[in-house]
Amino acid sequence: MEATKILSPKLDVVFHMLFGVQENEKITKGLINGVIQEKVESIKLGETPYLWGTHAEDKVGIIDVRAIINGNIHVDIEMQMINQENIEKRILYYWSKLYSNQLKRGENYNKLQRTICILFINEEIKKLENLPMQTTWKIIETKERKIILTNDLELNIIELPKQDKSECNLELKKWIMFLQNPESEAVREMAQYDEEIKEAVEKLEEISSDEEKIRLAELREKYILDQNTNISGAEERGRKEGREQEKIETAKRMLNKKIDIQTIIDITGLTKEEIEGL
Repeated sequence: MEATKILSPKLDVVFHMLFGVQENEKITKGLINGVIQEKVESIKLGETPYLWGTHAEDKVGIIDVRAIINGNIHVDIEMQMINQENIEKRILYYWSKLYSNQLKRGENYNKLQRTICILFINEEIKKLENLPMQTTWKIIETKERKIILTNDLELNIIELPKQDKSECNLELKKWIMFLQNPESEAVREMAQYDEEIKEAVEKLEEISSDEEKIRLAELREKYILDQNTNISGAEERGRKEGREQEKIETAKRMLNKKIDIQTIIDITGLTKEEIEGL
């Protein structure tokens, strides 16, 4: 009998199947606790249910997991597998929507509640290259750096590729190990004594045995692969266009200095016709 292929919990639709439904509240509480290092006593999931569809495009449904913990703290968790620019703007936008949507027209601002965004990202963010795997962001006074303006805003970014380069707390570490490789010997050993990891492994196995969920996961995986390929292709085209433009600008400066065309050809690699057309 052929063994069941275990789906990757890093795939955003699988991540939502695991952590975005109320029946799996135990493992979602454990995941959030690992990130924010606060005891999650209660959790309400399913405020924005995933819209299962027949396609896997980004706009088909809600991929992020939304929850209310301990009665009054709003949490948004996203697993990001598509390489995107301006990721910091994206997470801030998600936070702002979750925060502002708490208030109805005419209500007092004191009804706004603490809002936390958690982003798991499957790439390293260039501007955070010298920082640890998990970074937490709040509004803090910049000169003395002693006072946080408000605890209502909190952004947590976890760069998964930094797993072996950066230390983190043990609760978060176990979830990172599960997300990165749920079939590893280390995760299997953890499941022998850790009830949360045991349940996560079992739930993932259930999902991986469901034909409809496998189909959705495969569609989504193909879409993400196509998107990342398109983004990489666009970046390479942009770099190539930049190099060509640099050659043209160099040739123009050399022409202004009355340098002979053959020398310009040798230095820039442009053709005689291209240079004469400048």
